[in-house]
Amino acid sequence: MDDIVRVIAQAFETDDPIEEYVFPSLAERRKRTPAMLRVMLRHRFLPIGGASVALLDDRVVGAALYYPPRHRTPLWHQAVAGPQLLRAMGAAGTRRGMAVDAAMAQVAPNRPHTFLVYLGCAPGLQRRGVGKALWGALAEASDAAEASLGGICKDDNVAYYRALGCDVVERVRVGRDGPEMNMVLRPPARPAPR
Repeated sequence: MDDIVRVIAQAFETDDPIEEYVFPSLAERRKRTPAMLRVMLRHRFLPIGGASVALLDDRVVGAALYYPPRHRTPLWHQAVAGPQLLRAMGAAGTRRGMAVDAAMAQVAPNRPHTFLVYLGCAPGLQRRGVGKALWGALAEASDAAEASLGGICKDDNVAYYRALGCDVVERVRVGRDGPEMNMVLRPPARPAPR
């Protein structure tokens, strides 16, 4: 878990509108993001099989955190996570984090889908195929489940996701004063005729 936390925290430390909205100062982001990610991994992603990693020489160099199609987070995980997230994120960060969750829920498709929340790799390995490999595994699993695959991204990443087969299907503002983000979505591949 610590390796996933490290990779995601580093990948989203700067130049990410959502992380910067949730934790506006870099010092606060560096302090609170790892604790937030640990809680989210333990109570949101791992219990539903929503985490995958890319390895290089047995080191975690990339990670994807997502909600698989038709997922259901156990109620006890939700109940336990709330106070832990408040402690990890602080009151202001928790309020802003809830606005992020609400924005994601607002644009989530009303059909089976995999909702990618984090896709990141070690900063020294960006643009070397780590993210594409993780995406490819998610796309394959989503196709097998006949589910769409997507998430929200900043404007600068739209071309990246378009190259992976996504279209921008909607824009959403996070909270009243947060960033405006793009909902990108890739439909499931059609099964081969039999």
